[in-house]
Amino acid sequence: MNNTSKGALIKTFRAFALFFGLFFVLILTLGFLIYRANHNLYIEDAKNSVESVLGLTQELISHEKQLALSIALMLAQNETLKEGYLTNDRALLFETLQREISKIKQYLQIETLEVQLHTKDAKAYVRSWDFEDYGDDLSTFRKGIALLQQTKMPLVAIELGKRLNIKALCPIYAKNEFIGSLEIIIPFDEVAQKLNAKKINFVILMDKELLEIGAWMKELTQIDHYVIVSNSCPSECINALSSIISTSTVERGFARENGVLFGFTPLFDIEAKQVGYIGIWFAEALLKESLLLRASLSPRSTPLHVKTLEPAMEESQKHEILIR
Repeated sequence: MNNTSKGALIKTFRAFALFFGLFFVLILTLGFLIYRANHNLYIEDAKNSVESVLGLTQELISHEKQLALSIALMLAQNETLKEGYLTNDRALLFETLQREISKIKQYLQIETLEVQLHTKDAKAYVRSWDFEDYGDDLSTFRKGIALLQQTKMPLVAIELGKRLNIKALCPIYAKNEFIGSLEIIIPFDEVAQKLNAKKINFVILMDKELLEIGAWMKELTQIDHYVIVSNSCPSECINALSSIISTSTVERGFARENGVLFGFTPLFDIEAKQVGYIGIWFAEALLKESLLLRASLSPRSTPLHVKTLEPAMEESQKHEILIR
């Protein structure tokens, strides 16, 4: 083989090598672009699923608010409670609360419900969980009670007192005279249980600066600048949150770590002031079920208990109800 033939063969080999090299690079580039596109679509789907679950969580909280308000409206019409107020009989009030709470919990199938009665000048009168503790002036740090004193209107909101939970307030009247008010207190446990049944974890993160008001929560676990308020957050829950919670993460609203998706949304009090965040997280494997979550988690659009429990109000009591 002469030199001319060898040169032509080398050129042909180089051309083929260059062609296959470029083809290989093209395949790699195309594969990378497809991977990035699929990854971006996956992340977008994950964010949408997290946002959907956060929306459902807020719906469940709204359902608990409606329920608390309905119970407050019902109990405010209890004639035995009114008698206890008029005769200044705290023992009768306490016994009546215990009896009514037991019936309500059995009927509504809820585990935790507390009631507090206030005097007409906004002092603690009877607490269902502690008969001996009364007399505190609540108007100085309880925004909801101060608002009720001004408007004499029923209201419900997430409010910070000694604890952060759902509170429904209703005035109590006897013969058209304002004699005091009633407060229904419901924690977030029911929301947590409904979400846990779908393998979704739930937590309330309260701003640590608010511990000056929420004195009873000082012993709760703290992560970064937040206090874990939820009762249903065991050690594995604490461990999961410890690796992810930071101010930047909760403000961003979405995080993904070790096959788990996290979502956060701000939590506001009765004055629309942010007091912390609602947090949820679930395994990425649940993504394939994301289209089923809304149907399976949504509360009834017209809760059965609201209509059943809401009493008729006297003309003097027909005020607009505030839901915050």
